[in-house]
Amino acid sequence: MTITRIDLEDLARKIRFTEKHADYLLITQDVIAAIEETSKAKIDDVKKLNKTIEALLHGPLKEHIPTKSKPAKIVAIIHATRGIDSMILRLIRKQTKKNTIYRSANCNSNLARVLREHGVHITDNT
Repeated sequence: MTITRIDLEDLARKIRFTEKHADYLLITQDVIAAIEETSKAKIDDVKKLNKTIEALLHGPLKEHIPTKSKPAKIVAIIHATRGIDSMILRLIRKQTKKNTIYRSANCNSNLARVLREHGVHITDNT
């Protein structure tokens, strides 16, 4: 399975997308994972993921991702290395909808596990 990694900072600069957004995307044939890297999760991180998903589905990012059709699933992940407080976890759970899943990860191995659960199998060079 091929995984494409897109640095959203570079893409946002190229297409002049000024909304807050996640750090990067991992794209497979059926799944798009939007990942926000942070040391300590904040409400603003959830908002960044929301804006990214909106732009993927209906906005300017939709035109610039290498998929043929609407993805079967979008996984939005906050990767917080110093932990996630319970208020943020509750907010993340409330955001989850049918084809858009919000998750959290607190270390690299936990991030890899969450991605695998949703069909994105990363390697060291992804």
